[in-house]
Amino acid sequence: MKKYLLLCVFSVCVVLLISCHKSKPEIVNDFIDAKNSYDTEKMSQYLTDDFMYYYGDTVRINDRSEYLDKAVWGNYKINEHKTTLLKIQDLDSVIKTEEIVSTLTDSLLGVNPKIVFKTTYMFSGDKLKSITVDSILNLEEYQKSYNENFIPFAFYMQDKYDIQDETEPTIENIIKYLKEYVALPISERKEYSTYAHLQGAFTSNDCHLYKALIFRGKKTVTIIDGFFGFPFATSYEIDENYIRIRTDKSDLLFEIKDSETLIGEGFAQGIFTKSN
Repeated sequence: MKKYLLLCVFSVCVVLLISCHKSKPEIVNDFIDAKNSYDTEKMSQYLTDDFMYYYGDTVRINDRSEYLDKAVWGNYKINEHKTTLLKIQDLDSVIKTEEIVSTLTDSLLGVNPKIVFKTTYMFSGDKLKSITVDSILNLEEYQKSYNENFIPFAFYMQDKYDIQDETEPTIENIIKYLKEYVALPISERKEYSTYAHLQGAFTSNDCHLYKALIFRGKKTVTIIDGFFGFPFATSYEIDENYIRIRTDKSDLLFEIKDSETLIGEGFAQGIFTKSN
């Protein structure tokens, strides 16, 4: 009877141990949940001491403590950096996933499509030995959408807060300014978009009098003479889809066809395309 009871107790313990043992997909799910909670202590429990992070064949991080840097994950938390599983495959020694990565910045700016990471999780026992980003889907489209939406916002920060290229605002301030920016009336945001995409040089191959226009800020433009290449600075103003540039004789009028193209009228007749 005692032997039977002992056997029963042993069987129950085995079942409990098996039931408590997490599968590799469950471990990956739990690790991603910990990431989305920015819980570096819990994340650490899932990583081996010699954990490494790869992007393709390149080692990006070869130290567990560097990967778990609380400052980095603190910024991720502020920007609401989230990972959402689309697919997960259990291939015994490894787990392969497809994961949508999104941020608050993407959401506020309306950036689409979202990027998708194809990722491999390599195990050593019940812990992650390495994470490898095999490829990123939608990257080119994502970057194009991000740039188109971020450039006007960057011009807004420069205009309102005098933030130049060499200035690095904190992530907290970026989120603060971004929330202010998206709260602006649509007409104001459109105006910032127009100013932002004008910045730089527009050149023409078919305008005889003027070779190029170089816009700086919300008022200044430099006109490059089409005969001798002489520059002279003047001012401009935007009126809906038109730009009026002042000269010593008469104003020049340009229609904004798109963010890369201006159509000159009258003395400035021709097509001007953005060159930088």
